[in-house]
Amino acid sequence: MTRRVEVDGVGVLIQTENLGRGYQGTVHKGVLESDTGLPVLVKELRASPIVEGRTRFLCRQNLSSISPGFAAPVVCEQQADGGMIYLAPFVEGVSQEEAPPGALPQNLETCLEFVGQIQLLEEHGIAHGDIAFDNLLMGPDGSVNLIDFDGFLADDDTVPDPDIIGHRPMLAPEQRDGAQPVPTRASGYFAMAVFMSMVLTGRYPTDGLPDEPAAVDRLMSQGHWPEHDRSPEPDEEPIAALGQELQDLFDLAFSLNPKMRPGPDVWRRALTRALNNLWVHDCGQAFVGDDQIKACPGCHQAVSISRVDNELKIQIVGAGPRYGVKLVDGQVIILGRSTMPHLSGHVSGRHLEILPCQGQLLLRHVGLNPTLLRKNGQWYRLEEFWLAAESLKNPLRLKLADVEIDLEIP
Repeated sequence: MTRRVEVDGVGVLIQTENLGRGYQGTVHKGVLESDTGLPVLVKELRASPIVEGRTRFLCRQNLSSISPGFAAPVVCEQQADGGMIYLAPFVEGVSQEEAPPGALPQNLETCLEFVGQIQLLEEHGIAHGDIAFDNLLMGPDGSVNLIDFDGFLADDDTVPDPDIIGHRPMLAPEQRDGAQPVPTRASGYFAMAVFMSMVLTGRYPTDGLPDEPAAVDRLMSQGHWPEHDRSPEPDEEPIAALGQELQDLFDLAFSLNPKMRPGPDVWRRALTRALNNLWVHDCGQAFVGDDQIKACPGCHQAVSISRVDNELKIQIVGAGPRYGVKLVDGQVIILGRSTMPHLSGHVSGRHLEILPCQGQLLLRHVGLNPTLLRKNGQWYRLEEFWLAAESLKNPLRLKLADVEIDLEIP
């Protein structure tokens, strides 16, 4: 028999009992009684004054209204036994470990989407607090969805610290040795790097090295990216393909000094540059073509990377930020939430592609909601559109879903 629960006046029909169980409580999957097509998660939390205060605070933030990638509580109430119960959106997806392997361009986009989500959280005074493979779901559309916010951190002194430390594979050195008993924003930056390392290489940072727990702790606490300590197998992604800037950031992210670890905005800028400087060699190896690349990281054949000085300026209309991207023939520029996290949730992670080619630009719509182009005072739907780069000496107005931007080459 289907069980019915009610949370703060919202009726839910439970379809799958005990979908997940952990220290904090038990998760069930159901559908809203008023709309049986809308799936939700119901989580029952243990009785605790700290859990109650934190859960009520998180519900008031209504994070799921900020981004569809945040499966955070939306309504909650206290039960008769003192425990809390809340509803959260249900998101489709699989963990990174279960997701099919992707090529380097796709993996860089996944990381960019991920750090954009983390940055968006920080802009609203929240850190996830428990970044782990099971708490990050890869959606069928390539989106990255964050679930299980029970370990969150808040920029609010009245909110108690979480009483969970996180998942051991993701723990920072100061957590592994017991020096830091609760998560911090800096320990979250370490976990963020561990996740991206796995996405980009397809392996845990210490795979292929001694795997006893004490050895893993030692390797993860050396102060540098453990990938430097292992010899890659022939079929593995060479870390040289990531370019020197990303390799240097990983070393900083694994630093023993928490203050040295880069935050999401630093990663976002570097990943954007990496995507905009991505090359594919004749042997099929994709790599980030920075100034230090002299040979293909796959076949080791010498390569020469040509560059141009033109830069495309992207201005979000109004008080929005301004972006600059180098124009390189054959290198696709991606516009969307994955590269510009300030955009609204109606804009896809990959919404518009711009391909420079011999003084021309191909604009191609790839998002879910429309892209519009303004010409002679009228809006026209854009699917594919060629224009001369020279014409962008005057700004071109576009609308990505509900966000207006100007493109210009000064």
